[in-house]
Amino acid sequence: MSAEHVYRVASAGWLHCHDHQVEEVPAWPTLTHSALVVLDLDDIFTDVWRFEGKPEYAAALIEKRVRTQGLVEGAAHIVVHRLLKLPGGFQVFFSAISLELWQRCTQWAHEQADHCLVMVTAGLLCHGVASGNARLMLSQRRLMCFIQSEEGMVFGSTQALGSGLSAMASAAQVVTANHGALLARLGPEAVEWGTLWSTQSVDSETCLAAVQRVAGGAPIVLSAKDLGFAGERVQSVLPVLAREAAGRHALNPLLERVAWRAERWVSPITVVTALVGLVMAIVGVLVGQMADQQRAEGQNQRAELMALQDRIEAVSTVEAPQKLLPVAEFSRALDDGARHDPVAFMALLKASAGKDILIQRVRLEAAAVGQARSRAFRVDGVLAPGASAAVTQWVSQMVAAGWTLKAVDPTYTIPGAFSYELVAAAISPGNVKP
Repeated sequence: MSAEHVYRVASAGWLHCHDHQVEEVPAWPTLTHSALVVLDLDDIFTDVWRFEGKPEYAAALIEKRVRTQGLVEGAAHIVVHRLLKLPGGFQVFFSAISLELWQRCTQWAHEQADHCLVMVTAGLLCHGVASGNARLMLSQRRLMCFIQSEEGMVFGSTQALGSGLSAMASAAQVVTANHGALLARLGPEAVEWGTLWSTQSVDSETCLAAVQRVAGGAPIVLSAKDLGFAGERVQSVLPVLAREAAGRHALNPLLERVAWRAERWVSPITVVTALVGLVMAIVGVLVGQMADQQRAEGQNQRAELMALQDRIEAVSTVEAPQKLLPVAEFSRALDDGARHDPVAFMALLKASAGKDILIQRVRLEAAAVGQARSRAFRVDGVLAPGASAAVTQWVSQMVAAGWTLKAVDPTYTIPGAFSYELVAAAISPGNVKP
């Protein structure tokens, strides 16, 4: 159970609920702890009214009608529990409290040493009830019903006249008869039932049975606390609902409600902070271990790389044996001969020249003195008149065959003469010996 100190203020007196126990206390006590005070008085007028106009004037419109109809003795303070905008106007679920009682409650709550939030029963009744849902609560001998549907809000309340079981059954019949059709349409899964306060369990059972009959099934029963009172056990939803509704339905100023809620957040925030700190510490240890592993792996890889470099340097400093030099020279000569095979080259020239190119001479030339060792074919030819495109096509075919062509001064001075120097870039299909 929550450790909250909850006070129920009724016409019969004050009750203090704390730690599974309930005791009677004098009215307007001096408190040394934070408290939630619920005004469960019969002379507080509660209802749902509809108005036309702007919702900003709801409290003023209600106060004027309450004063005109004399629903509250003397001046009244209006508490708006829920406001619902509708086409052409709005609906208000409210409570009208005697201004004298209101002023005394606020002054008494302000004089307490710790937070003291005051609320009325109607706030607990509608708290958390969404559209398409209903809630019924029994408080001593008074049965209350709040419904919100797509048409709007509905409120009903009936006081049992008498102390017998039949009086309670009659009150339950009145409420269920007035709202039975709407409750049946919503269904039992959308109807909540709770006992705010009752010392007679049979009264709660009687009302619950009546609700079950009209709803077509067992409604949802709100979580209740088992309290000890005058040697008996009492089931009540008061402590739970008071704590849940205090932040929204307390009559205190906003700052007092925020301060009360902030104190309730201290413990959860402390736990969350501790958990976050623990998680961060664990993550830090894991990250440190991973960093150490990465550092060790990096050092191992660096050592392997240095060893590999040493081996490469050792191999590069080894000179080839003198006996192998003639063999290497012979191998290079064979490779050069394969790259400049005259037979294969002439076959390639014949295939690529075509009818418009006449090859006059082919000569294998060595590189000039002082240049890198290489060989090249010099090709001299004559182009047929008007066939300038033929030489371009021939050059493209030779390049595709793996030759690099360089134009040089023609050997012959006749019209259409040309000369090219061809160097094999690599062993190509067109210049390999068959």
